[in-house]
Amino acid sequence: MLVKPVLIVCPTSVLSNWGHEINKFAPQLKTLLHHGDRRKKGQPLVKQVKDQQIVLTSYALLQRDFSSLKLVDWQGIVLDEAQNIKNPQAKQSQAARQLPAGFRIALTGTPVENRLTELWSILEFLNPGFLGNQSFFQRRFANPIEKFGDRQSLLILRNLVRPFILRRLKTDQTIIQDLPEKQEMTVFCDLSQEQASLYQQLVEESLTAIADSEGIQRHA
Repeated sequence: MLVKPVLIVCPTSVLSNWGHEINKFAPQLKTLLHHGDRRKKGQPLVKQVKDQQIVLTSYALLQRDFSSLKLVDWQGIVLDEAQNIKNPQAKQSQAARQLPAGFRIALTGTPVENRLTELWSILEFLNPGFLGNQSFFQRRFANPIEKFGDRQSLLILRNLVRPFILRRLKTDQTIIQDLPEKQEMTVFCDLSQEQASLYQQLVEESLTAIADSEGIQRHA
């Protein structure tokens, strides 16, 4: 039961979609869209959200309006497309970590896109300090796994984070009935001679890089 507002942060492009989905599946929830030039800030925002259960905003405004958002006693914070905080030093990542909340949820299909520190950044938002500070994580897990393919360190890390991850696959029977039929479209792109030559060069370089890589880099 929601007794205080929950903040949902998502990319600007899906703000309206979040509103539509909430209205479709949970129309009883009072929802506020914190966006646009007329949005309230400071104490007027605190007063406005007291009567709301869901507050929707974007990552850009999470950073820009941080001084106002941190004044609210949030019951929870939900990050959609949480890879947006993959850079621990980014201002929006710091803002997300510093907002007070009773619970935190991170939604993403790509918790690790390039480096393991991206996973650390998300876990630091969810459970601060659980994986140690960034330098410890880099020394204990990221370097051994990424540079040397240390399977023991990978297994330890996997076991550490497993209790905090709920993974859904397209093959899961619990969700497959809610998914629309896959639509495939083939688009042909004609290349000039120069473009085709450059494309072939990139393909050959990529295949060589894959053949020479090891461990997590090979399976990324």
